[in-house]
Amino acid sequence: MKNSARAVLVVTALHIILLVSCRKKEEESIGLSIDSITTNTFIKEIIEEISSNYADDISREKLEIGAINGILGVLDEHSMYISQDEFSAFTRSTRGAFLGIGVEIKQNREGIEVTAVIDDSPASASGLRENDLIVKIDDRDVSEMPMKTVISKLSSDPALKIKLSVARNKSEKFDVVVKKSVIQLQSVKTEFIDDIAIIRITHFNEGTVIDTSNAIRKVIKNKATGVILDLRNNPGGIMEQAVRVCDLFLGGNKKIIDFQSKNKSESRSIFADEIDLLNGLPMVILIDGNTASGAELVAASLGDNKRAVLIGEKTYGKGSLQTIIPIPGRGAIKLTTAYFVSPNGKKIDQTGVSPDIEILKEGQDPQHPQTSSSKIDQMVQRAVDLLHGLSVLSTEVK
Repeated sequence: MKNSARAVLVVTALHIILLVSCRKKEEESIGLSIDSITTNTFIKEIIEEISSNYADDISREKLEIGAINGILGVLDEHSMYISQDEFSAFTRSTRGAFLGIGVEIKQNREGIEVTAVIDDSPASASGLRENDLIVKIDDRDVSEMPMKTVISKLSSDPALKIKLSVARNKSEKFDVVVKKSVIQLQSVKTEFIDDIAIIRITHFNEGTVIDTSNAIRKVIKNKATGVILDLRNNPGGIMEQAVRVCDLFLGGNKKIIDFQSKNKSESRSIFADEIDLLNGLPMVILIDGNTASGAELVAASLGDNKRAVLIGEKTYGKGSLQTIIPIPGRGAIKLTTAYFVSPNGKKIDQTGVSPDIEILKEGQDPQHPQTSSSKIDQMVQRAVDLLHGLSVLSTEVK
């Protein structure tokens, strides 16, 4: 990618100050100080009132965190406060390996919401899904547990089995026992069906680009005639890794994505380098309703550039970029700072990415019925058939 695309896009207060006159700066500074004092006093008075008169005992820290979450909560569903324990767990989830059940979570008023399920993890095997609500752990209501305790129960706690009481879609409730294991965070898996390579990216962590590069080497070594990039159930992850994965498959200085923000310094277009490592080898991308965020970026970018055919279902529709801003000793805030738009100008947030060939949920494609004896799933079979057809067509054209 171009060096400009990798530039640090942070505007410091000093830069802003240099753009205004000293007099204007003084006036704005005085106004800001008065507003800040008024707001801080208002929040402080409410916290004091609750501490003195609320029917139950409640810690000041919990009230302060509630106030922070309230502020972030009016922005969008992805902006949130992350406690120190959650921040540590998040950092671990982007690299290495850890003991746990394989979920990403956040706390809300109803319980602990599952925001992502790691593929091939104990949570995935037990049937947990994104948006499930954990209301009890080992028959104890999660509302009675600090977030630190919840994270411990799901990961580092010595007990290897935990019982979860789960609510789904506000109507379905069930219990499930999940056994913890060491979660290996290798995000890329490669397999072959005859001459077709399948590269499955489960999420985007710090090693995804390297792992994808290694997968491409296997594709070339095995002389595959086509590639299936499987992004189903991929919840996203590190956005920079998703952008760089696109760069591996795009050449000719093609546009990867546009980021749009009210902050001009964060609004930019990112372009690929000159080399497509697969040299135009036919590609199909598999997507579904759980393909989200960075995975949607990859699908939209390669689809709009006519580099791959998209097969499956419309994606989740999370086309926004969140920046993690650490607060030393107090965790961090996750703040939506930009939205991304496909090379053809299509909005992804709240809209999703539509497939070129739609296959109904659970593989119910009336033109390609699936039998119980099928060794590979419906979408993969459709992709294999398409790639074989493209390979034959390419040979005939030559």
